[in-house]
Amino acid sequence: MRISLIYNRKAGGALAPKKLKALLRKFGHTLAHSVDKSDSWKDLAEDPGEMVVIAGGDGTVGAAAVKLAPLGVPLAILPTGTANNIAGAMGIQAASPEEHVASWEAASPRQVDIGVASGPWGVTSFIEGVGFGLLATCMAQLHAQDKRSDAKRDDTVFKLFRDRLALKALAPDYRPMALTGAVDGVGLQGAFLLVEALNIRSVGPGIDLVPDADPGDGLLDFAFVSAGDREALVDYLAQKAQGADPPSPAEIHRGRVLTLTAPRHDAHVDDRLWRAGAKPPAVHPDVEIKAQAQTVMMLAPPLSGPDLPDMARMAVPTLLPVSD
Repeated sequence: MRISLIYNRKAGGALAPKKLKALLRKFGHTLAHSVDKSDSWKDLAEDPGEMVVIAGGDGTVGAAAVKLAPLGVPLAILPTGTANNIAGAMGIQAASPEEHVASWEAASPRQVDIGVASGPWGVTSFIEGVGFGLLATCMAQLHAQDKRSDAKRDDTVFKLFRDRLALKALAPDYRPMALTGAVDGVGLQGAFLLVEALNIRSVGPGIDLVPDADPGDGLLDFAFVSAGDREALVDYLAQKAQGADPPSPAEIHRGRVLTLTAPRHDAHVDDRLWRAGAKPPAVHPDVEIKAQAQTVMMLAPPLSGPDLPDMARMAVPTLLPVSD
């Protein structure tokens, strides 16, 4: 098959580009284009071939999915990040790169929705989700910590546990957010520790707030953890940090549109961050997060199961956009 390759050489479990290309050729594929995620994708977008392979973590996969969706070409994921939440949503289990590539021959394309979020950051599309509060604040703190540190660790298990422990440490004293808004026109108001609008089951370091999420149902799952559920959230995060799989502490509302009135809290759109102290633009002081008609096709290999084994419970997500 004539294919293109997008890779992120900085992802925690990444293969060297030379080895990636050799592996693809070993299975009979010819490369139309091969680019690092930071390179120009112009030539690839004009002639992607029959399929595009994305070797990277959630940041690379999400960015490629949004950019390449209009082409109508199926995407195949080689998960090399820390969390690999999107791969998990597709049912791609932990396996060797050789096993993943070998499975594509019998794989089936699966539709994945693309959401759109407007707010102080402008208007942007997403694959994983959009959130406010605890998770976004923790993501920002860890990103700042890594920028200050001279140490560079590619150990995905270390990053997973570090990120989960950071969430657990932040949760007991995290200041609740007073929010007003609506889900599909039905009003909501309250004090929340986190609010997440999700297209897939997991976000951040494998935090599976919506275990039964369907990434292709045309809807989003809106997960709310109120200030009154702080104890349940702390207990949940403590269990996740130990590699357990406890039930989600979130209240879930499935729908099409979440609106929030001028929230001034830390936010993330997939792995991109918006800090509460950032000066908002003149437009979009309010937030609207919705499912949209656009979709992308991703391969779901026959070796897949209902979800990706938690690899830290063995080796899962990075919250840091620079490493995915």
